[in-house]
Amino acid sequence: MTAVSMKIDGRDVQAEQRSPLLLAIRSLGIEIPTLCHQDGMEPYGVCRLCIVEVKRGQRTRLVTSCNFPSEDGLEVHTDTERVRQHRRVMAELLLARCPDVPKVRELAASVGVKKSRFAATEPSDCVLCGLCVRVCDQMVGASALSFIGRGNQRVVGTPWSVDPDSCIACGACAYVCPTGAMHMEEQTVERWRRELASDQRLCRYARMGLISYKICPNDFHCSDCEIDQGLFEELGTHPLLAMAPGLRRLPKQAGAFDVVEDRFYSQGHTWVKLSQDQVRLGMDDFARNLVGPVEKLSLHVQPNDVFKPGDPALSVTSKGRRATVYFPISGTVAHINQSVLDEPSLLDEDCYQRGWLLSIRPDDFYAQSRLLLDRDEVAAWMEEQTQKLAQFLKIKGISELTPGFAEKISQQDFARLGDEFFKTGTKSE
Repeated sequence: MTAVSMKIDGRDVQAEQRSPLLLAIRSLGIEIPTLCHQDGMEPYGVCRLCIVEVKRGQRTRLVTSCNFPSEDGLEVHTDTERVRQHRRVMAELLLARCPDVPKVRELAASVGVKKSRFAATEPSDCVLCGLCVRVCDQMVGASALSFIGRGNQRVVGTPWSVDPDSCIACGACAYVCPTGAMHMEEQTVERWRRELASDQRLCRYARMGLISYKICPNDFHCSDCEIDQGLFEELGTHPLLAMAPGLRRLPKQAGAFDVVEDRFYSQGHTWVKLSQDQVRLGMDDFARNLVGPVEKLSLHVQPNDVFKPGDPALSVTSKGRRATVYFPISGTVAHINQSVLDEPSLLDEDCYQRGWLLSIRPDDFYAQSRLLLDRDEVAAWMEEQTQKLAQFLKIKGISELTPGFAEKISQQDFARLGDEFFKTGTKSE
């Protein structure tokens, strides 16, 4: 962590470099109004109520503190007349849109606004803060909500305006909604009650992956459920805000390379992601960078082929050099990603999503997964792999793992690295 020094309302404060100004301001006990901000989620800056005045050098300007980075030497003022005037205007606009929403009226009163000079054509209870859309995408990972339309026709809805199967009735959207406008959870639960047989009514927390398999015995009346109440009491907030399974699908750096927490890794630098009764297989970011720009992919298997750990899955060609990737588990090939065969650059651009290689029906994946690296182990392992690679390259006169380092590796050394890093291995070896 790199600390920077700033002045906020004349008080010296230190903060992590490029962290949101709002965090540093609130650390001093200064109240800043917000409507679209939620701790733990990416800042959005749309409500503009958290506006502050910053001075750097001779220049002063207004910025939204939730997404403006902390930097060394900044002077921040949170309660100037210019700031107050801006907040009052924003409060009036919100009042014009949502005149009967208690939260909006409360925020407006806190900045000295009792009524709006702007006329409301069609009063609404949605302020378009985007919290519901973002929590579903970022924290839950379901992406069951989105914005529809533009300008004054913009609303929150479901993709294609149909009930999405991806909604798991977790209630996170309603939990973060500041106005009470969101009823997605209720709508999904009602649909489940109509459409699902009793033995198909999987508990919503099992759907979230927060508990093991469980059929709901309570007709989805979650407010009366001991599991629901126990999780809220234990975590002090909505379980998905505390555990955020959606964040596990976002790449995080470990060593010099990216990993994603929602999948397993083999020591042959492939990843495996379970989806119902099948898994997807792909090359990880370490392998993608070590190989370099992919020119050609050649599969060693076809659909319905049976394989075991250590069997060759495919070969990757880059700059005339060829590396073989091996299966880390046993099973049967279900599907091949024809898109990545037709356009190998997908592996370079998006190795964890569109660049997947094969879909597999595994043999007893539960037993095999214990021989792979999970999200609690992968970061330390990738750090070790980074150090091992860096040490090898340093001996060869390549000092940094910067983009393009693979092109500096000789044909002979590339073969040695392939044998070293792409061999199939498990934790037990």
